[in-house]
Amino acid sequence: MASSPAFEWHPARYMQASELGDDFALLVLNQPLKNGTTLRKLWNNSAVRVAADGGANRLYELSSFQGKFSNLQAIIGDLDSLSPTVRDFYSSQPQPAQVIHDRDQESSDFGKSVKWIRDSYKMDIVALGGIGGRVDQGVSQLHHLYLFQPGPGYDAGRIFLLSGSSLTFLLKAGRHRIHVREEDGEQDVFAKHVGILPLREPSRITTRGLEWDVTDWLSQIGGSLSTSNHILPDTKQVDIETTKDVLFTVALRQIDNEDEC
Repeated sequence: MASSPAFEWHPARYMQASELGDDFALLVLNQPLKNGTTLRKLWNNSAVRVAADGGANRLYELSSFQGKFSNLQAIIGDLDSLSPTVRDFYSSQPQPAQVIHDRDQESSDFGKSVKWIRDSYKMDIVALGGIGGRVDQGVSQLHHLYLFQPGPGYDAGRIFLLSGSSLTFLLKAGRHRIHVREEDGEQDVFAKHVGILPLREPSRITTRGLEWDVTDWLSQIGGSLSTSNHILPDTKQVDIETTKDVLFTVALRQIDNEDEC
C-alpha cells in the first residue's frame, strides 16, 4: 500500500472539544436525537446549523431543551412535518431561522437541505440522525452520500451520516487514511467495529490497521463483505485503498450522559 494516501480523514474532531481546521455544517434530520455530549460538541463546533423539516421538531422536543439548540440558520423542506409551534419558536429568535418551503417532489428533505447548504456555503456536512427509521429512508440517506459527492474527489465538501451508534461516510476510489484516534488527549470517540461496504458496485480493497486486514480483496453485495472488522487497541489510523467508491462505517463509543429523548 502506498505510504501517502490521497485523502486524509479526521472524523473524530467533529465530536471533540477541539479547534477544527475547517468549518462544517450540522444538518439535523427527522430522526430521534440524544441530548448528550456528542450533540453538544457538534452544536458548539459547527459553523452552520440547519434542520431538515421535522428535524426542527426533534431539537425542540429534547427533554432538557431550555433554548440550548435555538440558533438555527434555516429549516428546509416541504414542511409537511414541521410543527406550527416549532416554526413560530425558531422564527421568533433574536436571529430568526429562515424557513424555506421547497415544494420539489423529486427530492427528499435531506436532499433539499444539502443543496441549500451547498448553494450558500462551501463546507463539510455532518447529518445528525444518520441511518434509522424505515429501511427505505436509510437507503435514501446512503444514496445521498453518493448523489451529493460526484466525481473523483470531494470538491463540494464531504458528507457524514451520524446515528446514535455509528458514523458513515463515502470513500472514493483511491487511497485513504482515516485517523481514528487524535493526539490531543480527548476521550476516544470510536469503538472497535468497522465495515467497508461496496454498495453501488464491486470493489477490490486493501486495508492496514484492522484486526483482519486484506489485500486486493474482491468485495461485493451478494458476495464477500468486510463487516464487523475491528480497529486494534493501539491503532491510530486505518489505511484503505479501494478500486471503486465504498462506504466506510465505524461504531461510536457509548459516551456517558447520552440520554434518549
